[in-house]
Amino acid sequence: HGPCDYIPPVSVEILESRRVIPLDVNEGIYVRDITTGSVRAVIGESYLLKSNEEKWNKELPSAVQELLAKEGRASDIDSQSRVVTYKAPHNTAVQIYDYKSKKPRVVFGPELVMLGPDEHFTVLSLSGDKPKRPHVIKSLSLQLGPDFMTDIVIVETADHARLSLKLSYNWHFEVDQEQPDKMFSVPDFVGDGCKAIASRVRGEVALHTFDEFHRNSAKLIRSAVFGVDENNHIRNRFHFTANNLVISNIDIQSVEPVDSRTRDALQKSVQLAIEI
Repeated sequence: HGPCDYIPPVSVEILESRRVIPLDVNEGIYVRDITTGSVRAVIGESYLLKSNEEKWNKELPSAVQELLAKEGRASDIDSQSRVVTYKAPHNTAVQIYDYKSKKPRVVFGPELVMLGPDEHFTVLSLSGDKPKRPHVIKSLSLQLGPDFMTDIVIVETADHARLSLKLSYNWHFEVDQEQPDKMFSVPDFVGDGCKAIASRVRGEVALHTFDEFHRNSAKLIRSAVFGVDENNHIRNRFHFTANNLVISNIDIQSVEPVDSRTRDALQKSVQLAIEI
């Protein structure tokens, strides 16, 4: 150890010279013990590798590497031994799974997430576009809301009129502090929620004729999704017990006929209503 001058004898061969690795509070490296094989993370201190230690490169899935690259993480060989960090944005949750202890932990933003040697991010693969398609959005953090999502649903009335409904849903997560990982129990909450709502809407619209639906569309859709209480009043929320997702409001942005015959019938009924 320095500072000193070392003149090796003829019988000694210098294999490697090491320097102290300076680390800030938010920085760290993965260190592997060559004798035992155990790996640990050294964080927030200047560290000099011992004779039986070496830097350990953490392998990350390609999907995680792409998402971290967008955050500005370098992908060279030297950075692979650095502790993986991720800045969880405000009003988000990030799930990390420890494969050694087989337990997940959830970090709520804003926070700096630092991965241990045996930990990995839970990558979210969410539906997107209109109508919804699976695996459009990849993310490491789960938005907690309130926010809205829009979907296009094709329905058919009792008199076989096919309509295209553009629906927008307000949603948020109710965080259970005792079981925060419950929010991640549904891999694609967007696709799952939109499918559940679309199923209820299609079932309700199929019970009514085109004329009935055209006059009471908002009330029929809200009662189908939210349900009614014992006083026959429409409830104000739709709660998914699997992941504590709550749909708090539905906005019917547009109702458009799919086929031309229904479109003509709609124009006639609107014209008749204007004349009356």
